[in-house]
Amino acid sequence: MSILDRMQNIDRRYIYLAGWLFVLFPLMNPLGLPVPIGRESRVWYQYIEDIPNDSVIMFSMDYGVSGMPELYPMTVATMHHLWSNAQAKNWKIIVIAFWNQGPLVFDTLLGQIDPAERYGVVYGEDWVELGWIPGSETGMAAFATDIWGQTPRDYLEDRPISEYPIMENVRTAEDVDLVISIETGTPGLPEWLRQWNDPFGVPFIVGCIGVSVPGMAPYLASGQLSALMPGLTSSGEYEILLNRPGLAVAGLDAVSMSHLLVVFLVLIGNIAYFASRGKEGS
Repeated sequence: MSILDRMQNIDRRYIYLAGWLFVLFPLMNPLGLPVPIGRESRVWYQYIEDIPNDSVIMFSMDYGVSGMPELYPMTVATMHHLWSNAQAKNWKIIVIAFWNQGPLVFDTLLGQIDPAERYGVVYGEDWVELGWIPGSETGMAAFATDIWGQTPRDYLEDRPISEYPIMENVRTAEDVDLVISIETGTPGLPEWLRQWNDPFGVPFIVGCIGVSVPGMAPYLASGQLSALMPGLTSSGEYEILLNRPGLAVAGLDAVSMSHLLVVFLVLIGNIAYFASRGKEGS
């Protein structure tokens, strides 16, 4: 078999191996390939930068383990942005979840990052985690009107929230200045808007998986949603804006490398095909 024939009939096992290597290498060693910064990531970044001093921020983990490949990188990047500014701007960050796997995902983040050591924030003063709140939209409504009643104890230390200075003046949705929801479905933004935005006027920014973007767009156009982070690509752009390349940038590198491999294989196949036809004609 000639070299041209071999180029047209590459063993698929070698193609799979090359694909595996082209994806694995940038995941293990991010390459930092050029990434254009889109509007969505810029708006998200600037919105968080512009949060006023002394704000109470509710960060809601509204997704489970299945959503981690696309949403976990933006969760890490956003919490980095919040924690790194918390003390300078006197932000109060309250982590909650209306998905029962939300606290498990946040446990993964805490296993990788120690907020006290990394950012100097104090648990119970600068931030607190209240855990999963059951009841879906009904739970959102009840939580809005009686935060202490729906979460009498915190999630991490299992102490009464009345013991934490951060919760002293946070009793209802009226005491919350912003909700950041990272989500994959129901309950999600529509339920949040009905129970928190319409009755109390609480502003929202949302991070979501890519397929949810068409459903989010009308809320963004109407102004009910102030900023939207759609999927892994925007997360990578956000990491670059933060000057903190991480999981999303590595994922984008892997996608780019896989695309380069496909282009390379198409070129090889076409070159071999036309070269062999020319050889036969002569």
